[in-house]
Amino acid sequence: MIENVSKIAPRKFLSKSGKTITIRPAETSDAALILEMGKAILHEHVYSLSTPDELNLSPEQEAKWIDNMTTHPSHLLLVGEVDGEIIGLLDFNGGMRKRISHSGYFGMAVSKEYRGEGLGSALLESLIWWAEQHSQIEKVSLKVHADNDRAIQLYQKHGFREEGRLKKGLKYSETSYVDIVEMARFVK
Repeated sequence: MIENVSKIAPRKFLSKSGKTITIRPAETSDAALILEMGKAILHEHVYSLSTPDELNLSPEQEAKWIDNMTTHPSHLLLVGEVDGEIIGLLDFNGGMRKRISHSGYFGMAVSKEYRGEGLGSALLESLIWWAEQHSQIEKVSLKVHADNDRAIQLYQKHGFREEGRLKKGLKYSETSYVDIVEMARFVK
């Protein structure tokens, strides 16, 4: 059983278009690149919880968050990287209270030009492997926009099942709402 993200070795895989992508634990030196990727994704205005103006962290603040994530024994922070560019991110937060310490939530982002290339599956497979090895984690959960069919299919492909819905959980405008789908997979 493992306890910390630092125990995960980087792994490489070939994308569907033949590019070599590395999945590895994030490092504080990745802060500026992670922020750059996050801002690009938020400017698409689709399937994100935050708006572009809400991501106003400095690289130093982002580095501190990375450090907190990578040193906590029940958190995981992975990046997908190609040719020195961060193209994907997965963060998992294990429950901070004793009664929920067996579970946690993750979020994932993939740069637009790498969607459909297998990066989402590679990040998920790494998370699932880590959670299966972890001495405490039994359940991995997520929240996804109900209209994000592509993501829901990806999660289902990896064994995640719907557990509930939050009606009108997201408000895009005064008249536009989207439900949030709660999904989970037991790893033990």
